[in-house]
Amino acid sequence: MKKFEFSLGRIRDYKNILLDREKNVLVGLMMEKNNITDRMEQLDKEFERINNEMHEEMRSGLNVTRIRLYEAQKNGMREEQRLLGDRLDFLQVSIDKQQERVSSLKMDVSGYDNLEAKKREEWNRQLSKEQDLVISEFVSQKYTREHKNY
Repeated sequence: MKKFEFSLGRIRDYKNILLDREKNVLVGLMMEKNNITDRMEQLDKEFERINNEMHEEMRSGLNVTRIRLYEAQKNGMREEQRLLGDRLDFLQVSIDKQQERVSSLKMDVSGYDNLEAKKREEWNRQLSKEQDLVISEFVSQKYTREHKNY
């Protein structure tokens, strides 16, 4: 009997390549999300520091120009946080869609793996039957030769 060959192996291999690519895209999106989250936390800390600094200077007397400077810095940070929040929302939608793609490809690959396992099992059963037949023929021929002489 010929060697086992899974005819859909190339398709499964191609799907595995696609799965790896999609996983890499997902990892990239998640890394970007983490970077944005980290930046937002930095902005929160920086905002808090600037706000405390402004209040500290206000106690000792602060001119209007310095107050406007602090307010402009805080407004810039608020705007950056708003933009980062929008980007974070967009990324979350993209991550959800990407996770669906990865899940779908995993199911495809798993289906091919299960099909291969079934085909291999079927091939092994057929091989076993053929081996049993060869053994049976051998025993039968040996028995016939031994009893032919009598």
